[in-house]
Amino acid sequence: MTIGSGKKEPLENSLQITADLEKGDDTRPGQNAPQESEVKEYKSYIDNEEDVVASKGWFRIWLRTVEKANVEGRGIERVKPEHRVPQSLWDGFTIWAAANFTAATFATGCLGPIFGLGFWDSFAVIIITNFVFSWVVGLFGTFGPHTGLRQIVICRYSFGIWGSRLLVFLNLCSMVGWSTVNSIAGAQILKELSDSRCPLWAGNLVIGILATVVCFFGYFVIHQYERYSWIPQIIVLCFLAGYGAKHFDPSAAPMGHGSSEAAGVMSFLATVYGFVAGWAINVADYNVRMPENTSKWKLVTTIWAGNFLGAGLTELLGAAFMSATAADAGLAAAYDENGVGGLMGEVLKPLHGFGKFLLVLMALSVVGCNIINNYSFAFAVQNLGGWALKVPRFIWTIVASVIYIVFSIAGEENFAEILESFLSIFGYYTTPFCIIIIVDHFYFRKTKYPLDDWDNMNVVPVGFAGISAIIMGFIGAVLSMDQTWYEGVVSRAIKPHGAELGWIFSGLFALVTFVPLRIFEIKYTGK
Repeated sequence: MTIGSGKKEPLENSLQITADLEKGDDTRPGQNAPQESEVKEYKSYIDNEEDVVASKGWFRIWLRTVEKANVEGRGIERVKPEHRVPQSLWDGFTIWAAANFTAATFATGCLGPIFGLGFWDSFAVIIITNFVFSWVVGLFGTFGPHTGLRQIVICRYSFGIWGSRLLVFLNLCSMVGWSTVNSIAGAQILKELSDSRCPLWAGNLVIGILATVVCFFGYFVIHQYERYSWIPQIIVLCFLAGYGAKHFDPSAAPMGHGSSEAAGVMSFLATVYGFVAGWAINVADYNVRMPENTSKWKLVTTIWAGNFLGAGLTELLGAAFMSATAADAGLAAAYDENGVGGLMGEVLKPLHGFGKFLLVLMALSVVGCNIINNYSFAFAVQNLGGWALKVPRFIWTIVASVIYIVFSIAGEENFAEILESFLSIFGYYTTPFCIIIIVDHFYFRKTKYPLDDWDNMNVVPVGFAGISAIIMGFIGAVLSMDQTWYEGVVSRAIKPHGAELGWIFSGLFALVTFVPLRIFEIKYTGK
């Protein structure tokens, strides 16, 4: 079956039509999707589908109760073409702009000078890396409307059902890790604007609760929130750029040279790459309700723009501010005391009360970023098996929030070290994951999937090739990684400082492993 070719069985059609007539709704499965004015009403219709496992399990009463408040009940079950709704392609830009115009992205840019780079070499790394890999995120985003499946479920066609369950643990670690570093960045700003009266743990708690409330309602409310939340975020960044300009001196942190400079560039590149490419593991989750005939190129372009502009501009601002600390003792002291929040607070001091208001907006910007991780966390857990699928999505969202709030409070005093290590390590998994999905999608499957059999072990692959490639990818990463706690033999060979090459070698090892093993898997299993 080709992408998006799912059909309803006659009995399912009959049941649905009967339900529609009882509600006074004459919309029939297979008819054109409703217009924008009908989206709110149609949402309830699609979330009460009979194929939502949680609607029949232990929590069915809870699910029926919260759906009255338009809370999304659907989990990883496929959204069939006849159940899609009109959705603006502009959402592809706004959701990722909101997720990237944040304090955590600003903090990522600050790592360039921390790695020993000047502003202009940091500038080059940020622009080139985000420009290239935002296209990858955009490509993965098209899987949503053209399959109707969440990203973790799409993995089953390359890694198998059991193999994708192994990936769940990596995905969960990445989502909790992202939420943790995002939350700490926002909490630092809240501490700064309160003159250190708001402890970091309280800031982390506030951010966690706000993100949970939005995620609780699900897909439609998330998009409604993100459509507007990026606007105040970019306004704050404009004020930061304007009032920070007088502190900026590119000569304060000049470009380096030689092998030391090359090592710093490679390490910072790995960090920037890990930030933007990391969205590929869940980007399809936010497009699954778009019509099947959504333009691929338009959707790719809007997602690319949201990531490139959102991450690129914000990271550049972070690199500029951090470079300025080399010549500005006031900025340096502010950073030492309150991290990125201190930098922003110092620059906005001339605005007095309005400056503190802008800091509040910037602190809350991480809510839009954490929403992405919390929402997708639920689908990753549901992929573990039938027992997890019986638990409604919104409950797993609450669990995710509790976990990352605890981790953010525990790691709040070591933010820079956590951010640097986490982003680099995450690239070790992101690269092989993306390569395997892309190669399987274009070369082996020719973009065609048996979509109605997403949960059928007799149809989806065994997953031997995909899991073996992931394992070999990690072996390649170990040989070439450069972390404070371990340095691979390849990285040690580059003097005087090791370069972070783990994300590159992990992809190479995964590629040369996956292709021959996938050929073998198809030949002897037929799937």
